[in-house]
Amino acid sequence: MVPIKCSYKAFFAIIFTTFTLFAVASTPSSALEPSEAELFIGIIVAEVNEIISANEEEEIALQKLESVFERYADINIMALTTLGVARRAASSEDLDIYKGAFKIYFLDKYAKRFRELKDGNIEVVSARKVKSYVEVRSIITMMDWAPFDVIWLISDRSGPAKIFNIVIDGISLLAFERTEIGVMLENRGGNIKVLSEALRNTNYSKK
Repeated sequence: MVPIKCSYKAFFAIIFTTFTLFAVASTPSSALEPSEAELFIGIIVAEVNEIISANEEEEIALQKLESVFERYADINIMALTTLGVARRAASSEDLDIYKGAFKIYFLDKYAKRFRELKDGNIEVVSARKVKSYVEVRSIITMMDWAPFDVIWLISDRSGPAKIFNIVIDGISLLAFERTEIGVMLENRGGNIKVLSEALRNTNYSKK
């Protein structure tokens, strides 16, 4: 694994591309206003900053970060998006199994990623309406690196406002995960159940 401080910009850029891909595919218009989205992300950022700056045991901090993403991210939509065209031919049972496995994988992986920001700080700076969603810009500052952008994409198209993508220095999470999972699925002969088991047992999600 590439050292975190050397790979953060790439990692967050991946986040942006993925969520952006899903945003472009969304057609319903959102009633969410920039001021509401900015407040929403402000709450999330405050929680994340408090967790990553606290002097707590690693396991406790990770559990709290997982809780934040579980509450505020549209994980089911993200799961289906990362599965790509394979979801069209999948049975409802296979999709349910996959969504459960992806949730474990996603929460564990990205809780650990954000925990690695423990010597940094996230600050919300602006928000703007973009087609059917709202884009909230924040800045991450770290001790040994120049500040870089983190863009959160939020929509309320399917109910309460949720994060459906994060973009860091131009890289999308969903695009990255869709590529990674696509390769994993291909290597497993297109078997979604086998893929789901693999997601549950990656280095990120294995307990």
